[in-house]
Amino acid sequence: MDRLTLDAFIARHHLNSRALCAAIVEAREGSIAVRSPQAATDNLTCIIEATLRLANRKGFAAMTLRELAGESGLSLGGLYAYIGSKDELARLIQRRISLTLGQVMDSALEDIEDNHARLATAIEAHLLTTEALREWFFFLYMEAHHLAPDERRKAVVMEQGSERIFADIIRAGQAQSLYAGVQPEIAAGLIKAMLQDWYLKRNKHAERGLDVAAYADTVTAAAQAMLAIPGLGSKPNNEEIS
Repeated sequence: MDRLTLDAFIARHHLNSRALCAAIVEAREGSIAVRSPQAATDNLTCIIEATLRLANRKGFAAMTLRELAGESGLSLGGLYAYIGSKDELARLIQRRISLTLGQVMDSALEDIEDNHARLATAIEAHLLTTEALREWFFFLYMEAHHLAPDERRKAVVMEQGSERIFADIIRAGQAQSLYAGVQPEIAAGLIKAMLQDWYLKRNKHAERGLDVAAYADTVTAAAQAMLAIPGLGSKPNNEEIS
């Protein structure tokens, strides 16, 4: 099956700010007090996109709700119809992006049984999701330390969800004698670090001429080499995300 382009992947999984905000509204997360789902989604999208811009420009900690109201086009009172505090706003973003990544990866892996293909698909699905929602993921990584300690612990647990997907794939491959006896959680953490490098240092990779598909192939090759059983090698990665 042909490899999906970024645009096709985005369309298949509805990876845009409005779709994520619609999911927040539908789940009745936070303090949203607007009855119309469409109006709530429209305004919440403006709020979160303004938050991401301001956080990138001056940092979330330095951002005030008055500045956010001005950037989003809402009044300060209108803002409070959607969020009760900056902490709540950060939680909404953190929770939704973590849930979305897990859902997309689970969906991409559905019906794929070959372990090597599952690893390659999981890597590419993670990268395409972060490419589509780069500002959200950059915020998640850079601003999580501003959460209260209890919320920060929750953020860490949710972030580890994708690592568990990789660890499970590695563990299954070891059970099939496809991979060496490395610690699955450690190997999964190393893969996750390579994936995070894409959206944290994207300009560096762009200067090297790498697009997201080429980077996915590079990470997959590195992961397979790390997991290979000495003398056995690993199956070449010619499987593509469906």
